[in-house]
Amino acid sequence: MSKTLAVLIHARKESTRVPNKHLRPLSSAGDCMLDYALRNVRDLKNVNEKYLAAFDRDIMDQYIPGVPLLYRERDSVAPGNAHHSIMYRHLKKVESDYICNYNPCQPFLDVEKVQEVIDWFINSKYESAITVKKTRNFFWHDNLKPANFKGSDRLSTTSGPWLYEATHSLVFYRKDYMLNNWELFSNTEDDPHPYVIDWSEEELVDVDTETDFKLVEKIYEVRNRH
Repeated sequence: MSKTLAVLIHARKESTRVPNKHLRPLSSAGDCMLDYALRNVRDLKNVNEKYLAAFDRDIMDQYIPGVPLLYRERDSVAPGNAHHSIMYRHLKKVESDYICNYNPCQPFLDVEKVQEVIDWFINSKYESAITVKKTRNFFWHDNLKPANFKGSDRLSTTSGPWLYEATHSLVFYRKDYMLNNWELFSNTEDDPHPYVIDWSEEELVDVDTETDFKLVEKIYEVRNRH
């Protein structure tokens, strides 16, 4: 039996590291990261609900038909990271059993690739999932013991051991689990299930810093150069 799924874009103005990043224009044409996210979510199929979850009037004014507003309260979008009981209490208004958080800080996500993951999750056995990518590097635990390699491994980022890193592009979880535990999932094996994607570096640029934003501006410029 397939799942009922709501896709949510969470956006706010008061990001600590990159203030107003969702609305800052990428060029003189005026497009912003939130525009990309809204158009992609609008075009998704096979989902039961789509929302722009916001409090700030400037964010809500970006609303487009097909992605209705889901009102959040002021303390849920304040600078910093509020407790999930504050950040996610608006989920009580969602009817679907499952939620997908769509990352509006990755403006170059391909909607067709996103749709593939959406379709997979709806028909999968998993209660939660997160997109991950393969990364080849060497990592140590906080006690400085090797985390993903052994003595015979070659120390090279072209032939060394792989790990899988969350991309945070799409995060799926059960609504009731969040409302009962105020956590996305249990962080145990297959909760969340790591869904491996092979998307380009451009698609996965995630704006967390001013340097990231400058990179997105440059990619936008190159993509739209005539």
